[in-house]
This record gives sequence, structure tokens and C-alpha cells, in this order.
Amino acid sequence: MDMFHRFRRKKTRPLAIPTITETLPPSPHQQPVESFAEAPDIHRNSTTRSNLSSYDIIPGHKKPRSVERHRRERSVERHADPLGLNVLYEPDDGAPIVDIIFVHGLGGTSQETWSRNRDPQFFWPREWLPSEPGFEQARILSFGYNAHFASSGRENVLDIADFAKDLLFGMKYGLNEDSQGLEVGKVPVIFVAHSMGGLVVKKAHILGQNDDQYRQYINATSAILFLSTPHRGTNLAELLNRILTVSVFNHSPKHYIAELRQNSPALQDINEQFRNIATHLNVFSFYETQQTAVGPRKMMVLEKDSSILGYPNEVSKALDADHHNVCKYTNQQDPNYISVRNALKSLLPKPMTATSEPPPTLPDDNMDMKHVETLLAVSEIPGDDYEFFRDRWMPGSCEWVFSRPGFLSWLHDTTSASRILWVNGLPGCGKSVLSSFIIGQLHAMGYNCQYYFFRFGDHNKRTVNALLRSLAYQIAIDLPELREQFQKISEDGVKLEKAEGRTIWQKLFASRLCKIRVRRPLYWVIDALDECEAPQLLLSLLSSVTLSHIPLRIMFMGRKTQALSASFQRMDSSVQVDELSANDIEEDLTRYVEREIEYMRGDSGIKARIIQTVCEKANGNFLWVHLVLKEILQCHTEAAIEQALEEMPPDLEPLYQRMETALSKASRAGDRKLSNAILTWVICSQRALTLEELSEALKPEFSEVLDLRLTVSQVCGDFVVIDARGHVGMVHQTAREYLIKTPGLDHSITPRDGHQKLFMKCISYLSSPIPRLRGDRSLAPSTPAFLHYAATSWSYHLASSTVSLDHSVLIALGHFFRNSYVLGWIQLLATWNQLKVLVYASQSVTSYLGKKSKVDAESSPLTHRLQEKELLELWAIDLVKIVGKFGGQLVKHPRTIQSLIPTLCPTTTAIFQHFGQSKASGNILLGGFSRSRWDDCLSKFSVGRDTQSLRITSLERLFAVLTSDGTLRLYDVITNQPIRQIPHGERVLCFKFSPSQEKCVTYGFRTTKVWNMKDSRQICSISNPNNAKALDVSFADDESTIVSCSDDRTVRRYVLGTPETVWNVVSGNVEYDDGEGRQLNSPRRVAFNLDGTIVALAFRGFPLFVWDIDSANLVGRCERASDKSRSRQDLYSEVGPICWNPVTGHVLGLYQDGCVFKWHPWESDSQELRTVAAGIQCSLDGVLFVTSNTNGMLQVWNFNHFALVYQLSYHISIIDMALSPDGRRVYDLRESFCNIWEPNALIRLAEADEKSSETTSTAGGSTQLSLASEASNESFEPLTALATGSRTWSYCSGDDAGVVRLIRAADQASIQIAQRFMPVDHIAWSDDEKYVVTADLGGRLNVRTIDDSSPVTKCPLLFETKTGSGLRQVLIDPHSEHMLLVTTAFTELWCLNSNTMITTKPNVNPYSQWITHPSDSAYVIQCAFTGVEIYQWSTLDEIEYCPFERVLQESSKEDFPEHAAWRPSSASFPMSPDGNSDAIENVFVSKTGSHLLLQASRPSAQKHRMVQYLKVRTKDLTVADDSPASHVAAREIPRSIASKMEKILGFAYKSPRRGSHGLIGEAETEEEEVLAFLDHDDWVCSWVIGSDKTAKPKIRRHFFLPQDWLNLDSLRLATISREGKFFCPRNGEVAVVSNWLQNEWVD
Repeated sequence: MDMFHRFRRKKTRPLAIPTITETLPPSPHQQPVESFAEAPDIHRNSTTRSNLSSYDIIPGHKKPRSVERHRRERSVERHADPLGLNVLYEPDDGAPIVDIIFVHGLGGTSQETWSRNRDPQFFWPREWLPSEPGFEQARILSFGYNAHFASSGRENVLDIADFAKDLLFGMKYGLNEDSQGLEVGKVPVIFVAHSMGGLVVKKAHILGQNDDQYRQYINATSAILFLSTPHRGTNLAELLNRILTVSVFNHSPKHYIAELRQNSPALQDINEQFRNIATHLNVFSFYETQQTAVGPRKMMVLEKDSSILGYPNEVSKALDADHHNVCKYTNQQDPNYISVRNALKSLLPKPMTATSEPPPTLPDDNMDMKHVETLLAVSEIPGDDYEFFRDRWMPGSCEWVFSRPGFLSWLHDTTSASRILWVNGLPGCGKSVLSSFIIGQLHAMGYNCQYYFFRFGDHNKRTVNALLRSLAYQIAIDLPELREQFQKISEDGVKLEKAEGRTIWQKLFASRLCKIRVRRPLYWVIDALDECEAPQLLLSLLSSVTLSHIPLRIMFMGRKTQALSASFQRMDSSVQVDELSANDIEEDLTRYVEREIEYMRGDSGIKARIIQTVCEKANGNFLWVHLVLKEILQCHTEAAIEQALEEMPPDLEPLYQRMETALSKASRAGDRKLSNAILTWVICSQRALTLEELSEALKPEFSEVLDLRLTVSQVCGDFVVIDARGHVGMVHQTAREYLIKTPGLDHSITPRDGHQKLFMKCISYLSSPIPRLRGDRSLAPSTPAFLHYAATSWSYHLASSTVSLDHSVLIALGHFFRNSYVLGWIQLLATWNQLKVLVYASQSVTSYLGKKSKVDAESSPLTHRLQEKELLELWAIDLVKIVGKFGGQLVKHPRTIQSLIPTLCPTTTAIFQHFGQSKASGNILLGGFSRSRWDDCLSKFSVGRDTQSLRITSLERLFAVLTSDGTLRLYDVITNQPIRQIPHGERVLCFKFSPSQEKCVTYGFRTTKVWNMKDSRQICSISNPNNAKALDVSFADDESTIVSCSDDRTVRRYVLGTPETVWNVVSGNVEYDDGEGRQLNSPRRVAFNLDGTIVALAFRGFPLFVWDIDSANLVGRCERASDKSRSRQDLYSEVGPICWNPVTGHVLGLYQDGCVFKWHPWESDSQELRTVAAGIQCSLDGVLFVTSNTNGMLQVWNFNHFALVYQLSYHISIIDMALSPDGRRVYDLRESFCNIWEPNALIRLAEADEKSSETTSTAGGSTQLSLASEASNESFEPLTALATGSRTWSYCSGDDAGVVRLIRAADQASIQIAQRFMPVDHIAWSDDEKYVVTADLGGRLNVRTIDDSSPVTKCPLLFETKTGSGLRQVLIDPHSEHMLLVTTAFTELWCLNSNTMITTKPNVNPYSQWITHPSDSAYVIQCAFTGVEIYQWSTLDEIEYCPFERVLQESSKEDFPEHAAWRPSSASFPMSPDGNSDAIENVFVSKTGSHLLLQASRPSAQKHRMVQYLKVRTKDLTVADDSPASHVAAREIPRSIASKMEKILGFAYKSPRRGSHGLIGEAETEEEEVLAFLDHDDWVCSWVIGSDKTAKPKIRRHFFLPQDWLNLDSLRLATISREGKFFCPRNGEVAVVSNWLQNEWVD
């Protein structure tokens, strides 16, 4: 049986769909040829064609037709090949697992392109490919389009975009031969494209990504195979169009041929856009290696460089064929066919068989990269810069580098050691072009290559931070194992956009990349090192690559400076550094000159003279040659050329002078003004502007520029260049320096004056009615191009501008901040997620005001414009606080800045005074607490009064507090709410989280336990040695081992996963020889470094020293300078607390006298800071450290400079403290409370551009920092109980100090009515506001009467009693006659008139709630988990029991939605049930009394509680004397509502009406009962209680809680009154929000 009969072939015919292009009739005089390479071959003879008679014929195939017959039928057959998308083969059984689509090139057809000698039996996609193993379940299609260049008639206007649209149309609307839809996109799609077909496929991807109707088809594409695709064009395209123009056969030039010329705008546009969407595609690029017959001669149609994209994930390979035959093969043993087939096979998904199980779900690479993009704030490789320099490469140039032994040794090194190659050269010698060439070659050779270009014209591309983030992104694309690790970091909420370079290196490279064991080296090409803002820092980080398990080959390009030479010499001691000069480029220069003058008119003699003279004077400078040749080529006579050669300056500066002089003479006065404006923007802009941005920036002064690209080249000459993407920049950094540093020129630019002009332009632009500035988030379609630059860069220009007696800048700022323009600006930044600009602006405004005050001191005080200065001073504070207090909500809801946020700000702030009291704020009213100014306290909450807080540490997503009962309590860093607890079971001596934060180790008296942080699951438990207490514990060996150091001077180790459960001694006792024979005593302080390889120890009478664990050797000792002069060595200064800087490797600590020191064990340098401190901790990023003293003062310091950043005075002493990983917050433990501080100074540092710290840190450390921010805290005692009045909005509160206060609604007077000695636990207030009952944690209960008949309110004590512990609830009846006391053991009924107890009963159901019967006040109801018990109020006699009949939303499910946070059962939370009981946690009565809402809960795994909300009708709770007890329907509220609830606040009247957006005014509808609650995003929301009958219940949002309102203690007491006023404790006071229910927020 013929091997090809086992599958079903499809007849090739046109699809039943219209095509965009139209087939033109063939010319009777000309045989069409395929691909542009054959276009000039009009008289091609038969000897150049292939002869198939000698080839082996595949078994089962007919012998091919003769060449003569093939030639006769050739013209007819080519036009019989179908257009559109056609099925060649599809599986007989089952759906295809992949679609393979073949796309031909210029002059080709859907069949002949792929057929050797145009024989259909050699049509390999149909005849061979389906028979190959693995392709049986692949559907194969071919796409044809009208790309016949040899057609006659008028000029063809079709272009590549038209063909791409035709392809998209076929993918969506194509039909098979049975007139059924092709359904492309349901399985992965692989494209195989020849020549121009590759450009068609790329353009289709670009168009499809931007068109909703085609996006799904493009997203299905998994790979593209390019066969000799002219990505950068070819020089033959222009020649072909010329031939067609003069053809005697009336052929016409084609638009799509013109687009194929080398580096045409169309190709540049396609390459630029495709690079951004192709990062996740598998790309194969095959290129030709043989010359193609073109007319009477042969030539290379496409060079290798044009056939390769140069992408990191690209696989390239040479084929032994010319351009015509890279897609046609002789047989199935043809090596070229085998290469293409194997590439295709590697891309096929695995087929599913009938009996096979579905493959396991693999992680989505796209999703993984999304996490990487979020972590690094990078979404693409630096392809723009690569293309910019690659397009300037000249074929044949730069190849000299492959003949240099130093380069070859670096390239082909097979050892596992890392090494560095420093390639240096003079300015303008083509180093960046050489970099792009080497990058392209490395990719073509299949090496893993990452690269980066430092750019002097873009401040964002000059930092170590940007380099490391870009390299990390590129490596993550190539190394899946690293991508997985980055994903874990991102899932922890880490973002490194603003992190310091050292932090990124430590977190991503040193601790992760360098520990991956990969044999293949990574090649890094880093260009323009001299343009980096902190090159010494970068080199110092890279000096540690010797520790990398993966070989790194790092190449630096840059100018040779003395500082860089010294840095490389220092590196050479730790890593191999080779040096290579890039100045030996005479051959490249000669080749460049020859190419530039090749088409110049003139004889060979004058050309030879130009080549010789220019090359002799070039001195290895490509830029100089480029500029000189441009001048020579403008000459019209040989004499002029000779004169130009004689007068050419010897170097760049005189050449720049000639250029500037010529520009001044040639331009008119108006042009000179325009050129200066353009040069100012180009030189002073924060980043390179696009032509569109520049056009808007020049308006209205220059609003009539017709062609800005042409204008720039004419009025700015060769000083300015425009790249392929339209970015405008200086030709070279030396040109910029010349115009800046040379005064007196017509075109000289003074930077400070230039920055002031640009600032005034930006701020005036933002202060004008710009379209969409105050609109919603959909800004993209109509946002002016210059808007983004103006909004993000005005502060940069302000900081760099001139400060003088002129007040124009001050007036402009005042106008901007006084009006609503500032709110629109903040809204824009929030929409773009660029709130860091607010911090930059705050810094710039503060700096400007300081400089302005110094300048104004020389003038009259009457001219100082104090009003504007005071306004700006307030705004400088407000901008930072807005980021800290409202940043999270502002990014999610940018329009809140227009209404809600101003209302929530303190009353003395600028934003409140100007915008917080306007109608736009929605009339939401705030009161009840002191809010005149910002404070630094973000949150304060109780850790637990029944235990003592010992230690605190902060991680990325949580912070942890260790208490004396051996429990590690974990809290969420955003909400500050408890997440879970890790109970060790005994007192814990020390604990440590692993560097990845995935594990935690706790060391107790008897056992050590290791925990999985994802679920708090115990991994293992180890027995501790007797008579030895660990002073520190840590993870080591990539977190597979834990190590400890005890007071017996012994280091021990335990390998996780081993069956033994005991510690193993590593190196015996730590020893130290002081030369006097003294023995070490027990260490007083111990601290492991981050990876657990070395340990620092402090002993009494000995210097601090560091011990290497593995080698058991002393690394170094820290001797204090003042100790060296002492006669007795036992008088060494005693060392107190110590810790490590995890980034720099310093030991940071305190001497007993309170002096701070830092010491590097390897570099033996130390530094002291004279202060008085008792505790010290360093931040995870190594930038800051915090100290505390015995008086409760906190001080935050910059580590590099020992400069004070922030100081907080607080009278309560500190137990422990920690800095957040991002350096924004300080956590401390004082008494039983945890305080969280977020001062402006730390926010500024955290949001500041990392370049400042990097630059100063490498300079030596004396850079002047701003003065420290000082603050003092006078916080009130936290509130522990709250009750609101039933008739007024007065409220009664109790605090942690036992003080009970009544706040009157009439005048907001605060009246102290009681003083206890223990925290107040309960407050109950009668409905008539006559009685108030208070109870403390000790069980002492007071009943007081309130007499407000006189101006002075009196609250005499009625009686006092002792309830014992476990009081759960106090309830007063509506008539104020009886009081119910509910404890865990008993329920007591008291008579308030006689002050006596009436009765007491055992409490058989302690986890229940009591309420007065809503419809009959003579009864009281006990709501339990299983039902309702009704009692007589006056006697507590049981009347009736009504069991619940739960009516769930989904009857098949009995589960509960899990509560967001577990609340521990302790004295702090008396209402919380224990971990094993079902409970009713709360009961809410609707205002009409018609419904009860019960919050039921039951225990679940990990000590969480599952919560369910049940609605009960009051009328079902009837009291019947004779009838039997009936079940009460308890209906679950809609889960769409319940899933949003974080905390129920209560019921209220009035429902807001619907609105389109923003805050909607007071409702005009009838009153409705609404349930108010707090959702998971901290918004106060409402739900109309009867709206669950509708299909989609509506939740309405009203306002959000500021971040400093969010802590567990406050939210536990938050409630609403009958009138709908919202009460929420905050910092010892109560915030009262009114008028909120009548207003709805809609985004």
C-alpha cells in the first residue's frame, strides 16, 4: 500500500470568501518568477534552473514531468494556485491538535513557492509533511495572496498591510471544501513564512493584537518559522521597481516592493511593533548561504543580518540554499528539509489518545512572565536601543573582533568560572554599534545573551537599578527555573522598581541566579558603562560573580577613564578581567567611507583622495567621519571638495564649532529661535521626546510647523538625530557637552535656564483646560501626547531650574496648586499608577522653597510672596501623605481625589482647605476626633494583654510578633489584621524566617520546629541539646539546612528531611586566641548572616569577631580604636545588640556606651556614630537602620552615610522594633501594643529615585543629606469599648487605661464618668440614655445614671458588682428596668430599680447572643447556632424554643464561606468563640424590627472560622401558649452579598439613589432599610435588605476608610447609629461620619 494513502488529501481550491487583493491576468510575454530575488532575471537561461532528472524519486511518487513541459505550463499553473486560506491536509479522525499555515513571498503562490521546480508532486507541505511521524494530527493550510510583481497595467497600490488583512480575514471567515468554518484559533497555530510572507505574518500579528475581532486568532499563534525573511529589507527592492518601471511589457512598480527596501519606514515600523508582542512566541529564523542568479550574475539576495531578528528566544540556522530554494527541497532526505521539519516537529503539541490521561496542567509561561513584569516593572527587552545601533551597522564591519585572541578566549571559555571583558575606546569610535553586532552574533550562535545600553539622553536608562531589572527580565525569559523563583517573589507582593541596586542584586542575582546550577554560560553585553550614574557600584556588585554556580561572561563597553580603570584593577583580584581596545578600526572606517561615497559623482581619483585623507585624519572616530562626509557630499565641485579636505578640523570640538557657525549663517532669525527651542528640549528633557510630543511642546509659539521631522533636520543640522520610533535626541554626548559648555554661541544652551523654561511650559500646560484632564480613567484614546511628559516631569525641571528674584515660577506653582488643576494632575498619575511622582514633586517643591528663601533674603520682605510659599509648604507635606494614607485606594479609584480624599484629610491641610469643604466632596461630614494635622502613626493595636510581646520582624507580605507564650502571631502588612498563629508550645528563645520567606524556624527550650509559611504546617521538630540555649538560629544551604549558635559556643546544624531529630555539631566550640591565653566565656550576642554561612559573636572582655562555619576559621575581628591604646586587653568595650546588613555584608551594632558602629569583616573597615542607643535593627534592603533608646525615642538612619533621617519621641519604652522591607514603615512594640509609623521622611526615601543613593554611596559617603524629620507622639489610650446613644449621636467610650468618657452630641464635650484600673471591656447604654453600664477585664461592673438636666452632666454611681471573668454580654431592656449579664458560665437578671439580682441560670450555650424581642419588648431572645430561645424579660422564664431550618442559597452545599481573618479567643477578644464551638457571633435587628440578621460561625481547618449570614423574619418568632414549637426559617443572604462582607456595621434608614459616576446626592425615593457593612477593600457599603428578591442584588459603595483607621481593635468596635452615623475608633478617639448614606460612589 502506498505510504501516502493512509491520510486524506484535500483538493486545493480557493475559499468561498472574498479576498482583499485581486488576481491580475498573466503577461503573455513574461514568465512570472517567484520572490524578489528573481525579479531582474528577465532573460534567465535554462542552465541556471534545477534539473530534477538526476534526483532520487520518493517511492510511491510518479516521475516528475519533463522540464520542457513544466516550462510550457508554468504561466498557466501559477495563476491556478488558489488565493486565500486553503486546507491541504486534515486528520481523518479527531480534531487537529495544531494548525500549520504556510505563507509564500513576493512573486510566489500558495503552491509553487513550496514545490521544487514547480512540480506539484514536490509540494512538500501536502505530499511529505503529513506522512512524517508526529504530524498525523496536524491540519496543514496554505495562504495565497496577489504578490505578482510581473503584472502589467497601472501602478499597484497594495501594500504589506493589505496582505496581512487578507490573512486575518481568512483566519476568521475561511471555509473548507464542505463550506464549514475553519475555526482557526481553537488549537495552537504555527506559521511557516518565506521571504516577504514573513513580513505579512508579522504585520498580521500587529493588526490582530489591536483589533478585538481578530485578537483571539493571533493569540493562538505559538510559533513562526521564517525562511529568508527580509526583516531589515534588501537593496534589490529598489532595483526591481526600477526595472518594472522601464519594462517594455508595461509592468508597473509596486508599493509592497518599495516597502522592502533596506530600513524602509514600513519595515522599521513592523519591527518595532512586532518586537513588543513577540516575546512569548517561539521563533525560528532560517537564512540562505548561497548566491541567487539575478540576471546575468549571481548575488546574495539577503544577508544573514537581515534574515535574523536578534530576539533572545530566537533560534537561527543556515540552510545550504539560495533565496529561491530555501523553501523547496529535492526529497525527504534533503538536509534542508530535515532541518525545517525537525524545527516544526519540536513545536508540535503532544497528541491526546483515546486512552491517555489529560496531561498535567503546566504553569502558563505568559502568566509567569506577568508576575516577572510586575516584580521588575519591565515588560520588554531593550530592543529599541539595540535596533537603533544595529541599523547603523554596515555589512562587513565589526568582524575584526572575532580575530582578537582576548575576545575569542572570552567567547569560547569552557570553564565554569565567570569572567569579564572590558572593551574600551575613544568617544565616537563605534562602541555601541560594535555592541549591537556582538549581541546579534551571540544570538545567531544560539548563546543565551542578555544586553543593556546605558543612554546619556534618558535619565531612566542610566541607573544600576534599570540595568539589573532589565537583565533579570531577559534571563527570566531564557531560564524557566529562575522565572519560577521570580514568580514566588512577585506573589509575595515585592516590587523592585524603586529598590536600590544593591537590594536587587542581593535579592535576584546573588541569592537566586548565582545559585542555579546551569552549565551553559550566560553572556551579558553592557554598553556605555561610562554613562552609568554609578559605575563603581555596579562593578563592586559584579565582583561577587566568582560565587556564581552558573558561568557568567560579562562584556563592558565604554570610554576608558581613570576611575573605571582603577575599578577594573580592583576587580581583577577576585574575577578574571581582560581588556580589549576598540580603537583598531581602520578597516571599518575605510569600508564606511567607501560605502558613503560609492554613489558620489566624480572620478576614481577624487574618491581615492577623499578616502585617504579622511581615514588618515579620522583618529578612529566614526562620528567625526560621519559629520565630515556629510559636509563633503554637499560640495558640487572638485575644488570645493579639495578645500573641504584641507580645512577639515582634526577633532570633534572644532568640527562642532564649524557646524554651529554654519547653522547660524544659514538660518533666519525665526528659524534660530525655533532651533534653540528644539535644542533646549532635546538637551534638558528628562527623556527623549517623540516628534508628536515635541510638536505639542513647541505650541503655541511654533504652531505652524508643517513637517517637524524635516524642520528639525534643517534648523538643528547634524546636532540632532531622530530614530526609527521618532524619538528626538542629540547626535552624541560630546555634542551636548559642546553646546552646554561653550558660552556665546547662537545655539548655546544654559541648562538651568532651559530647565526653567521647560518647567514653565509643563506647569502651564497642566494649568490649562486640557481635554480629559478631569475625566474618567479612559484617557488613552484622546490623551494629548505631551500630557504624560508634562505630568511626570515638571518636578524634575523645577528641581534643576534657576532660582532668582523673579517670582514667575512661584506664581505659576501657586496658581496650579490653588486650583483644581492639582486634583486633575493627581488623578492622572493615579490612573497611570505613577504616584511616586507626587513624592518627587514634594521633594522638588521643598528644595525650591529653600533656595528661594535664600535668594529672597537679599530683597525686601514685602516682595516675598509669603502666601504662595505657605501654600506650597502645606502641599509639599500633603503630596507625600496622600501617597502614604490613600495610595492604595487612589490607584484603584483615581477619581476619589476629586471628592472623597479631600474630605478625609486633616482640617489644616491645603487639600482640605481648598477642596474638602466644597460641594464636590459629596457633603460627607467628618467629626468627633482631632484631625487638625497629619500624624505619623499609621496604626496601633493590642497584641494581647494575657501575654508579653518579645520580638517583632517585618517581611514583604506580613509582619510577625513573638509573644512570651511561645506563639508567633502573623499579621497582614496592608490591613494589620491577624492572619494566623504559629504555636510552638513553649517559650521561644529565637526565631528566623528563611530568605525566601517560605519557611520559619522557632527555637524553644526543649525543641526546635520548622514551619511552612503557606499554611503554618509544621515540617519537623528537633530535640534541643541539654544545658545549651541558642542565641540565634538561621537557614543555610539554600534553605535546606538550619544552623544555631548556643551559649556553649557551639554551632550546630540540622539538614531538613533527614530521619534524625537531633542537632549535629558543626565545628565544636568557637575558639579565639588573643595571644594571652585567656579563655572565651559564653557569648553575650550572636548573629548569623543572611545565608547562614558565617556568624558574628560578642564576648565580654573580647573584641567582636566573625567565625566561618564551614572552615571553622576566624574571618576577622573588630577592634575599637579607643581600645587599642588600653594597656589591659580585658578592657575591650563591651558589645551590645548586633545585626547584619544583608546587602553590604557589614556587621551593625552597639557598644555598651550606646555608640553605633558598622564593620565589614573582609574589608576591615569600621565607622562609629556617636549617639545613645539601646536597640538596633537593619532593613532588609540595607539602606536604613533604626535605633531606640531607653526613653522611647526612635531614630532612623541612612546606613551609607550614618545620617539621621527621622526621629520620633514617645514616652513609652520600646521592647523591640523593625523596619519594613521597603523602608517606608517602622514597627515597634511598647507595653502590650504594636505601633506602626509611616513618616513623610521614609515615604520620600522609599519613593525616591534609587540613583541618588547609588551615586552618593559610591562617592565616598560625605554627600549632604536633608535635615532629619522630627516628630513627637501624644497618642491617646486605645479604645476598648464603645456604645452609641439611641436618641442622639452622643456616644460613650472606654479605653485601655480604664477611663470611661461620654461625648455629648450638642457641643461634643468630653465628660469623664469613671476611672478604673483595668481596661474597659463592655459598655451598655439604655435606650432612654438614662443608664450606662461599664465592666472591666477584672469583672468589676458599674451601673451609673446620667443626669443632663443641668448644664453640667452628672453620672453618679448607682451600684457596683463583681461578675468574675468571662463576661460576654450586657443587655438593658427597652424600659430601663432590667439588666441581663451573660458570662461563660451563668446568665444573671438584675433589677435596675432595686439594684438587686432577680435570678441566675447556668449558661448552657455560652456562644450565643441575646436581644430584646423586636416586636414585643416583654420578651428577650437568646440566639444560638441551632435555634432561638424566647424568655420573659421580667423573670427570665423560658417561653418557647424555635429551632432553625436553614434555607441555603445552594441547597446541595452545606459549607460556609471562609471568614477573612481568624480572631483568637482571648481576653482581648471576649466575643470570639473558642476554636471548637459553633457560635452566633452577632445579631443585628432591622430598624423596623421586621428582620434579624444572624452572623453564625463554625470552626474549620487552621483555626479559621467559617461564617454564614442568616436572615430571620421576626413574625416567625411568635409566642404561643398552647401550640407546639415550630421551626423558624433562617434564610442565607445572597452569597454575592455575603462574599463581599468583611464586617457588618448594622441597619439604617435611607437608600442612595443610583447615579452614573462619582458621588450622587441625597435620595429622593422612599425610605428603605439598608444593611451597612465594611467590604474587603475597606469601603463602607450598603445593601437594601429586600433587594435579594431581584436577580442581581446591588451593593452600593459610599466611602473608604483611610489606612490609618485600619486596625483590628478599631474595626471590632465600628458601628452605625439608628440615624446612620458611622462611628469608628481611631487613635484613642472616635471618628464620626455623617451624611454618607445619602451619597453613593460609582466609578
